[in-house]
Amino acid sequence: MSDVKKELLELIKRNGTLSVDEAVEKTDLAKTTLREHFLQMERDGTIQRSYVRSGPGRPSLQYKLTGDGHDHFPSYESKMMGELLKFLKNNGENALMEEFFEQFWEKRFQKAKRLMAEAEQEEEDSSVEALMKMLKEEGFMPEYNENKVDGILCVKECNCPFREVVKETTLPCRLEAEFYQKLFDRNVERTKYIAEGDHACTYEISV
Repeated sequence: MSDVKKELLELIKRNGTLSVDEAVEKTDLAKTTLREHFLQMERDGTIQRSYVRSGPGRPSLQYKLTGDGHDHFPSYESKMMGELLKFLKNNGENALMEEFFEQFWEKRFQKAKRLMAEAEQEEEDSSVEALMKMLKEEGFMPEYNENKVDGILCVKECNCPFREVVKETTLPCRLEAEFYQKLFDRNVERTKYIAEGDHACTYEISV
């Protein structure tokens, strides 16, 4: 991301919303240049339009951050989650911790199953593409390819959004493999594993 886009994201973060005219005042960049940056950031999914009415007349066009836009700023949530799990383990609450993760992954499974079924009915995206969208929103940076000759679907998760959690428990790793097994009702083999030093977690699914 360019320095200008980073500056614009920070301005929106600090102010809540930002108009093109406000951006001109704060950056000294030309209005046409800023409009192009805002359009690119909209396409990237980091900002979205918001129309704000502050009096009579037409509402003004403002830009605000999306979820992806907020993700560009530091967060302590994962570290805090890791500390919470450590606390539960040290206080003998392993069963409670396991129950939480199993329920969490069950909700993910039900959501993925619904999204994939809807995609098949609407025929806009394939069921696998619908799953990829969900994984992207969750922060997995997913990729996939399908070898129709060998009948293998390969799903690669290039980022682990649970890094701090996995430092305390490998439950998410086991449940993620089971997630794919339940979702596709097929044999699943994890061939690469971030926790063992690989750059991604890769699952090969017989389809």
